[in-house]
Amino acid sequence: MIAAVLFDLDDTLLDRTGSLRSFLEDQYGRFSARLGSASFQQWQERFLELDQRGYVPKSEVYPKILKAFGGDLSIAELLLADYSERCCEHARGFPHMRETLEQLRSEGLQLGIITNGWTLFQTRHINALGLDELVDACLISEAEQLRKPDARLFARAGARVGVSLQDCLFIGDNPVADILGAQGAGMQTAWIRRGLDWPADAAPNPGDTLQELHEVVELVQDSRGVSR
Repeated sequence: MIAAVLFDLDDTLLDRTGSLRSFLEDQYGRFSARLGSASFQQWQERFLELDQRGYVPKSEVYPKILKAFGGDLSIAELLLADYSERCCEHARGFPHMRETLEQLRSEGLQLGIITNGWTLFQTRHINALGLDELVDACLISEAEQLRKPDARLFARAGARVGVSLQDCLFIGDNPVADILGAQGAGMQTAWIRRGLDWPADAAPNPGDTLQELHEVVELVQDSRGVSR
């Protein structure tokens, strides 16, 4: 029976692309005179392309994009610091994020977050979304010195919330880091699609598949035999 639900952060609870687009509009408006020939639309789309859904360090993205558009390369570190400090001001959750977590808490489940990333940066986003008030444990790779899909990180999360791994459900969008990692630790899993198809070269199956966050509540209730 599911006793704990653990979540990935980026592109699972946090609408990372929407948040980033909002931040980039703000940053472009403040620094446009030094960013070269790009229009905002060109800057934003090239940034997202270079960013690769967050898997490329922004310390690499900013010099590349400034060079591409003939911008002032001397401000790359300034832009990076600005991103690190102010991106969280634009954090937005996916629809039903808060209601879903509140409903799960009301049903007595332990809740947690397991995310890769820098401790301060991810903590700022977690706090900006109010998630620190809703979950029992947050594990961030830098602080834990482990990264998903390392099964030890998932096992540590289970211990933090005090629930055996087979009674933990992990929700994430990344087939390898999230689903394979959690399955390797012995957790139940549900893949949130975010408009993508399950890759043929990934795990045999993702466990359950979700379209939207609020579907987690129904999934948990079914596993616990709760009538709706």
